[in-house]
Order: sequence, then structure tokens, then C-alpha cells
Amino acid sequence: MKRNKDVKYYSYLRQDLIDLVEGKGNKILDVGCGEGITGAELKRIGKAKEIVGVEVFEPVALKAKERLDKVIWGDIQRISLSYPEGYFDYIILGDVLEHFSDPWNTLKELKRYLSSSGFVIASIPNITYWEILKDLILFDRWEYVDAGILDRTHLRFFTKKSLIELFQGSGLVIKELIHHIPPRFINKLGVLVTLGGLKRFFTAGYLIKARKNENLG
Repeated sequence: MKRNKDVKYYSYLRQDLIDLVEGKGNKILDVGCGEGITGAELKRIGKAKEIVGVEVFEPVALKAKERLDKVIWGDIQRISLSYPEGYFDYIILGDVLEHFSDPWNTLKELKRYLSSSGFVIASIPNITYWEILKDLILFDRWEYVDAGILDRTHLRFFTKKSLIELFQGSGLVIKELIHHIPPRFINKLGVLVTLGGLKRFFTAGYLIKARKNENLG
């Protein structure tokens, strides 16, 4: 899970996640809500009528309480939510699954609180990003840093294939899978990054929008 970091780490507005939320007046669970910046914006523009945040870092959770309807301080892997099953229209997991020791079971448990028509929205870094592979293959280097794909607090690493397996194994069907390709590659490489086999190497992370697999009940 996340540890004590520079305050900026917890205060970003995630417009990419906001854009995947449809409709108005949703009840949203934001796991790893940080200071509540994204949740507050969802309420301001009317996409949410209720935002419940979960944050493991107490000083940050206290700041989020000033912005959100409710904030639960603790590790989502170790706490029970006092909400009925199917309560939330959206569950947001913005760059948090990789911090969990057991993201597979955690996602399965969280799915219980998702409505039958609701969605899980998540972002997750891509370990097959070219810069990571370059350092590993050419320089035998795997160096953890304070933020980014090799964030020193990351416990799990995912490829496109393994993150798809994570969601499918949790009883979720992926409706959208968006490649986050840094603009410099889109501008310089153009059509190259759209080629199937190469695209994943220029993808820094993925955005996923998924819903319950109705065939599994």
C-alpha cells in the first residue's frame, strides 16, 4: 500500500477517470481517494451525488474528509464496508491495485458492492513499457523510485494480458481498455504506435472500465 509521500502525490485531479463516469447523480466509491480532489470534481459537475473515499494514509484522509461525503481511513484489504451489496454505481481504483498484496481477492470483494448496472474504473501502470524493458535488458537495471511504474511501494506488476486476467478472474467484463501513450510518442511515431504488436511497449499505463459478468451472477 501507499506510504508517506510528497503531498503532491495525493492531490492530482484525475480527469481521465472522471471522463469514464457516465450519467448524473451516481454513488461512487473512490478507493485510494487521496485528498479527494477527483471526488470533489465529480460532485461539482454533477456526475456524483455521493462520494465515499477510502485512504490508507491518515493525514491525507483527513484532508479528503473536508471534500467528500465520507472518508474511511484504512487499508481496503483489511476493513469491512458498512454498505449493502450493490450500493455503488461506480467503484474507482486510480493507480491502487498495484499497491495491494492481493489485488485479485480485493477486486472480487469490492465487486460485491457494485450495482448490477455499475462499473469499476481503474488505472494501472504497464510493466512492459519500453523504458522499463530498455533498462532491464540493456543495463541489467531495475531501480525503484518515488513515483511512476517502478514506484517503490508497488507490490504487484501487470502486463496487458495479466491485468485482463485479473479483471476476468474477478468476475468482471472489460468494456473499455484504453492505452495511455505519452504524447511525445504519438507526435513522433504517429502510426507506429497503433500497430498491434508494438503499441503495448509505448503504453505507460491502461485505463479499464468493467462491469459485472452477468453470466456469473
